[in-house]
Amino acid sequence: MVIRISLRAVFRLIVAGFLATTLVGTSSGATKQKAPGEWPMNFMLVRNGDCNVSCIQWISAEGTIKPDTAGRFETFLRKLKGKRLPIVFQSGGGNVDAALWMGRMIRAAGLETAVGRTQLNGCPMQVPRCPEKIVKNGWSEGEVHSGGAYCFSACPWALAGGKVRTAAATASIAVHQITNGRKKPRMHNGRRDLDEISTVPDPALKQLLFDYFDEMGVNSADVFAMMGLATPQGLYHVWSAEALKSGIITKVYSYSEEPGYVTDGTDATHPATSMPATAPVPVAIPTQDELNHLLQ
Repeated sequence: MVIRISLRAVFRLIVAGFLATTLVGTSSGATKQKAPGEWPMNFMLVRNGDCNVSCIQWISAEGTIKPDTAGRFETFLRKLKGKRLPIVFQSGGGNVDAALWMGRMIRAAGLETAVGRTQLNGCPMQVPRCPEKIVKNGWSEGEVHSGGAYCFSACPWALAGGKVRTAAATASIAVHQITNGRKKPRMHNGRRDLDEISTVPDPALKQLLFDYFDEMGVNSADVFAMMGLATPQGLYHVWSAEALKSGIITKVYSYSEEPGYVTDGTDATHPATSMPATAPVPVAIPTQDELNHLLQ
């Protein structure tokens, strides 16, 4: 038996196969592509305004906290050679040890922290810190906003490193139980133990966090209670009053303020740690030539 297929039918089969292959490839690529919030945390210097007079100027720290994030942060700070700038965080969390290490470096450097989101000039809203607009050896240009920003999971532990640590009422801070050996918490008679801060009870981990919170001036009992209320798959959203009471933050931004605000950048006579929490923080702002030299 001879089966004849017209050239038109063959052409249609070829086109159909090509389209199917293209769609599968596109779907696979879209599945693998990560959202900007899932990228590993990176650090950049950002400014907005004429810094010879006054400006908004900050270190933008956004992305997932990986085990190597603290080491890269240490390298970044070392290149600044003591220059004080506020660190503005937006992160879904990540590695606990790295977050604690970062917090201790922030406290040792006397830096302030805040929850905020950075939008670089010329970047789309879907990718607000697009790589092509990042100036690696200088200042990136952009804006910083409190509203809609977030700091979840291990991020608040890094945030706690700031002696002054701030968030707006329109920003979001959230915590949950730590995953350590199990993805789901243990159940007792069908109920979860709300006194546990991790999926597997670990006295050493609890003591580690207790010591860190005590060092940073954070009430561990309050924070542990909030952590126990949410599983690793969920989040306990911390109200501004709770964040202040527990010490996760020390100040709530008003609607007229934004993270990263500094004034009179040429005045370095007053250390940031001596300023009241409600005042803008004078810092020594490096010139472009000085910064290029520092970052080489």
